[in-house]
Amino acid sequence: MGHLRLKTKRLSKRIFRTSCIVLSILALSLLLYSAIFIRRVLPNTYFGNLSIGGWQAGNVATLVSNSIDSFGQGKITFVAGSRSFDATLTDLGISYDKKATERKILDVNLESGFLESQLYKVGAIFIKRTVEPVFTVDEEKFNDFLESSLGALEVPAQNSTIIETKGVVQIFSGRNGVVVNRKALVQELNRRLNLFSNKPVRLAYLADFSQVSEEGAGDALTRAKAVFASNLVLSYQSDLWPVSGKQLFNLLSFTPENNVVDFDSLKLGETIIKVKAASGEAGNQQLTIGLDDSKVNEFIGDIAKQVDQKGNDATLNFDGTKVTNFVSAQDGLALNGDLAKKLLLEKILNLKDSGEAVTIELPVAVKRAKIANPQINKLGVVELIGSGVSYFAGSIPNRIFNIGLGASMISGTFVKPGDIFSFVSIVGPVSAEQGFKQGYIINKGRTVLDDGGGICQVSTTVFRAALNSGLPIVKRTAHAYRVSYYEQHGFKAGLDATVFSPSVDFQFKNDTNGYILVQTRVDKVSSKIQVDIYGTTDGRRVEISEPVVSNIKPAPAPLYQDDPTLPKGVTKQVDFAASGATAVFTRKVYKGEDLIIDDRFRSNFRPWQAVYLVGTGG
Repeated sequence: MGHLRLKTKRLSKRIFRTSCIVLSILALSLLLYSAIFIRRVLPNTYFGNLSIGGWQAGNVATLVSNSIDSFGQGKITFVAGSRSFDATLTDLGISYDKKATERKILDVNLESGFLESQLYKVGAIFIKRTVEPVFTVDEEKFNDFLESSLGALEVPAQNSTIIETKGVVQIFSGRNGVVVNRKALVQELNRRLNLFSNKPVRLAYLADFSQVSEEGAGDALTRAKAVFASNLVLSYQSDLWPVSGKQLFNLLSFTPENNVVDFDSLKLGETIIKVKAASGEAGNQQLTIGLDDSKVNEFIGDIAKQVDQKGNDATLNFDGTKVTNFVSAQDGLALNGDLAKKLLLEKILNLKDSGEAVTIELPVAVKRAKIANPQINKLGVVELIGSGVSYFAGSIPNRIFNIGLGASMISGTFVKPGDIFSFVSIVGPVSAEQGFKQGYIINKGRTVLDDGGGICQVSTTVFRAALNSGLPIVKRTAHAYRVSYYEQHGFKAGLDATVFSPSVDFQFKNDTNGYILVQTRVDKVSSKIQVDIYGTTDGRRVEISEPVVSNIKPAPAPLYQDDPTLPKGVTKQVDFAASGATAVFTRKVYKGEDLIIDDRFRSNFRPWQAVYLVGTGG
């Protein structure tokens, strides 16, 4: 018995030693295997149809780059029977990622955890692995291209709907159709992109079924006939807008009750995209009646143009220093378009086939004028507290027009005690939409045509009026160059203020105890603009020094520019040579014996050349 136990013990030792040797060999083999394939592709690995097992990282990078570049230079052809169309990767919104593809090929740690990683390496000896390139898709661009390209190849189903022909409202019978199987298209395209294959993508068709039958359109027909026979009137106060039944019918839209487009979510490269799915079976939905958004928005918008009005405070006229009369305040009006559409739809859905007139009172929001007529005498706007003038002789017609328009926009502006007058906020965007014409402005070192050239003549004059009124200047920016208009009639450089909506503004503050009123006058005969500021004087006294002009630099040589608006042979000077300079002036404002404002204004002007327009027109 003891002899048997001895033999068993010896056998166990041999098995243990053998197991250790085998495990050591396996471990060493695995280590050697891993060492060999550091920065190399694992065996049995394919990229496209090419075996790349054992390839070094540098070779992989070259392969990936060449494969993607070569494939990207070609086009993908889509074929449907005898018809076809081509697309580039850019057309389809497809972008390959070379670096990510390299990492995907060389990364052996695709599984989480050490054991899984080692098993993956060992499995590579026996199992073929195909690595697909990494690419992403711009879904919106892909679908836009797809829909525009497939349109000529498809006959989509049409739902039964309601039409009007020669005064007769009737049902238009729907029909089934055929559409391209987008799901199959994406799947086949995905295979082509993974293999860099130039083989055509063959398109398959699916039946597309109508979702609304004639029977399902019956109720909508009844309602549509009632609409066509109706007489609708939209009203606001004493204004009426009759709408005929035919006009109203043309605003309608007809859609299935469950108007939901089905989509398939598909993987294309690294991106999950949604593509439109065909209607797999005939539906039995009811046709519903509603309003066509684009048409009704245009319809309501046309009425809004007649209803809406810009509100403004009451404006006053003066005989020089006293208030003589006023123009009534005007409330602001704004048609509520969304609510108007809602009321219109409610009436449509409840119309009876009787032909009687139906009236809808339009919802209009009223913004009351901030200053109503009875309040005028309480404002304290009783005398002139300061004026500013500037001249614009030699201006082209469009510039003169813009000066007048800009002046009219600020004229009549009331500023509450403590409030800030903002030139840009009052005038708004200086654009053609606001009515401004193109005039010459200085932009990026050149005299060019742009909307609103001349508006700075107005802001400059307001600046001078605010200075003379003793009001605090909140924001003021000098022009980059000396402008000849602002130095006419003996004015020196530095008494200007530029504006450029929305970034460069001119602002002053009403720090008096009462309202102030800004009024403008433009005299085109004498080429003069005047800005008057009215309020109630509080005893302040203003002292403004003469600008000191120094650091003068000569102007560059004249600049001649072609102008097709001038007859050929005519030359007109629009800018005058101005030397560069620094201009400094001060302003002190006293109230009694107290100094309440002590300003110093400095302007740095670059040298500016004379500019001549040379006519090139007929």
